[in-house]
Amino acid sequence: MSAATSDPGGAVIRATYEIHGPVLDAARRAHALAVEQSHEFPTELAPEHTLVSLAHVVDLVEVHPTLARAQVEFPADLAGDDLSQLLVLLFGNVSLQPGVRLVDLELPPALQHVGPGPRVGVDGLRTLLDAPSRPLLATALKPVGLSSAELAQRAEAFALGGIDLVKDDQGLASQRWSPFEERVAAVAAAVTRANARTGGRTLYLPTLSGPAETLGRRVRFALDAGVGGFLVLPGVGGLDEVRHVASLVPAGTPLMAHPALLGSFVADPTHGIAPELLFGPLLRLAGADVVVFPSFGGRFSFTREQCEAIAGGLRRPFGDVPGALPAPGGGMGIDRVPELLETYGQDVVLLIGGELHRGGDLRRSAQEFRAAVGG
Repeated sequence: MSAATSDPGGAVIRATYEIHGPVLDAARRAHALAVEQSHEFPTELAPEHTLVSLAHVVDLVEVHPTLARAQVEFPADLAGDDLSQLLVLLFGNVSLQPGVRLVDLELPPALQHVGPGPRVGVDGLRTLLDAPSRPLLATALKPVGLSSAELAQRAEAFALGGIDLVKDDQGLASQRWSPFEERVAAVAAAVTRANARTGGRTLYLPTLSGPAETLGRRVRFALDAGVGGFLVLPGVGGLDEVRHVASLVPAGTPLMAHPALLGSFVADPTHGIAPELLFGPLLRLAGADVVVFPSFGGRFSFTREQCEAIAGGLRRPFGDVPGALPAPGGGMGIDRVPELLETYGQDVVLLIGGELHRGGDLRRSAQEFRAAVGG
């Protein structure tokens, strides 16, 4: 039974998987994957009328003796117009099986709106920041343990020096040193003061984390305090939390996604979700305007080729879902700027955190960072 005949509407989700292991077993494993992810039930026991919801392998390519690539078509109705269910469908149970990696995805038009997509996007963020063509600059407020007043002083210095996006570090939650409301109010006021002095447009992005029941209240408090956007943690709260935050904020409010906990999906090259898909189309679909990921040559193990693929995933056509900006970070310094621009081009958010603190003059470091990209 083909996917076209099993789905009267004809709408299908096409997912591509790498199957690692002897290719002699790949066809069996691919078929089992399709059944597991759609029915999770012996096909021979399924009532005839339920076969409309069964997924099918439509292509299987042997790449080399221990790798095959399988394309599976799922009836689109299996996703239920629900981002969380889409993820369960694509990689729910098979995430527990070694040697399977989700590497590509095509959605029918009706499901390209299962998430809001970037609602600010590349052009919108450039307009907000009055930066029509140059690379954008970001930094993180560090370290945990500073008081709210100390963090606000650092944020003000960065804004005075011309940093575009000043975000909380992902480790800043609501610890006793800087409770969420106190910190957000102090930092937002400091960035507002700096912008008033310079005429700049620096945006402050506090981290949204913590108990789910606090999310709406914290979003409202932060918006009232004058923040410019939010840092979200999709690996911790789920991609649907990004979608939910997008529904809580005005349309012109950018969301930056941080990779905390997402490494468990992408670190093993034989398992999980390909980083260019997870950090690219999937986070775009959920509503991220900017996506942070570890750049090559820093504290983490991504290669230059992987980073180029991630940037490509943030820019490539994915139905009518707009593109988003890559934000490579993880141990970058100002001396790396030329190499980073050669790799990522001008449509990038360069993220430098701890290294801007060397020398002790944060405003001067920010000015040097700005000068490195042409002012």
